[in-house]
Amino acid sequence: MTERRNQPAIRAEGLTRRFGDRTALAGVDLEAAPGTVLGVLGPNGAGKTTAVRILSTLLRPDSGE
Repeated sequence: MTERRNQPAIRAEGLTRRFGDRTALAGVDLEAAPGTVLGVLGPNGAGKTTAVRILSTLLRPDSGE
C-alpha cells in the first residue's frame, strides 16, 4: 500500500492535440499527487479545456500518454 501512495493520482506526459492546422496542446506534462487540488489557469485559447477533456477521456490526444 505504501508504494501506491507515492504514485501520482494524475500523470500526463507529452500531451499533444491538433485541430487541423491549429495546435491546441504542444507537449504538455502534468502531475498531481493524491488528495491535492489542481487548478488550471491560462488565457483564452491556451488549451485548458482540451487538456481537461483528454484527462477525462472525452478526447484522445494525438500523442503523449
